[in-house]
This record gives sequence, structure tokens and C-alpha cells, in this order.
Amino acid sequence: MKRNIFGFWVVLLFIILNNPVYALQSGQIEYTVPIDYSLIDENILNNEAETLFKNYLSTTDEQAKKAMLERLLSDYSILSQINKDNPLYFVRLGIIFDKMGKDRYAKSNFCRGSNLVPDYPYAFHCFGNYFFDRAEYKKALREYKRAFDCGYNNNYDNIYRIAVIYEKFGDYSTAIKYYKLALICKNSEELTKKIHSLEELLQINSLYNQSRGLYK
Repeated sequence: MKRNIFGFWVVLLFIILNNPVYALQSGQIEYTVPIDYSLIDENILNNEAETLFKNYLSTTDEQAKKAMLERLLSDYSILSQINKDNPLYFVRLGIIFDKMGKDRYAKSNFCRGSNLVPDYPYAFHCFGNYFFDRAEYKKALREYKRAFDCGYNNNYDNIYRIAVIYEKFGDYSTAIKYYKLALICKNSEELTKKIHSLEELLQINSLYNQSRGLYK
């Protein structure tokens, strides 16, 4: 009996050492499964993962979303092993880990996605979202502006968040500048009101500063 058990572990160790190993980090557990990536069609798996990712973003069923995250984690982990030069796979992993509340893994994958291609705006934008959601606005602004400089100068969400951050910093002139750029991307009555409100606030501040100067 002992000899059979020993033989089993020897065989298992041999399999692990002689096969590519895929480490799947799910909600609470970590385990390894040998995978031959050469047998997987990257395009097919990518299309399936992208469809599932879009479904995840559109669904409101929390139980379904949780199940989708597990599947997405598996798919994009495999894709990132098949093609380690595609930044999209690592950015997607960053988003997935972020949704799972695994900050360290999220940040690590965002960093990798950002560093693989120096002018990939989507990676910078998503990294900006990561910092924005944690109220780390200086870091978020850095990433959003990198995305802006790399091609997201007509992306409404990216420009809008830049404006929001400048407004939070009290830099209303710059906030208005970016709100107006966002308005060009997408016409919005609410955004128009926001711009007018900040312009009035700037005017009031200017008059107040002038009045203070008169009494010095």
C-alpha cells in the first residue's frame, strides 16, 4: 500500500515538472493544472472571452456576474500565457482582479499591461480608473493624461474624469477646459450646466479677489 502511494506521488510530480503549469488564482484558492497551450486556439478563446466580458459589463445579476468573473479569470489567464506580449489580456486581468477585490494582483497586471506597449491608451485609462476608485486622484490624473496623450484625446470618459479631478483640486479653469473637450465628444445638457456653474463660480471668485485688492 505504501509503495502504491509513493508511486502515485512520483508519477504526479513527473507530470507537473514536465508540463507547462497554469496557476489559477480564484476567489479563495490557488491550484495548478497542467495545460498544453499549443492545443488552444488564441483567436477563438479571445472572441469567447471578449463576448463574456461585454456580457459581464451589461448584466445586473450579481450571482451571474460572480460566475462570469471566475470564467473570465480563467480565460484571460490562459490567454496571457499563450501570448505574453498582448497588453489587453493583462489589462483585462487587472479589471477582473479589481472586481474581485484583489488589489495587489490588479495593480500588478495593470502595470504589466501599461509597460508592454508604451503608447497603449486603454491600459493607462483603466489604470487611472483603478486609482480614481480609491480616491488616489494624483495618480489617477497621471494615468488619464498619459491615455489622453496617447490617443484618448477624444475619449469622453477619459476626458471627463480629468475634468472631475481638476474640479476636485479646485482648479476650475482647467476643469472647464476639459469639460468643454468632453462636451465636444458627447453633447450633454447636464455637462453644459456644469460648465456654466463653474464659469459663474470663477467669476464670483474673481470679483471677490478684486474687491479684496481694493481694501488693501
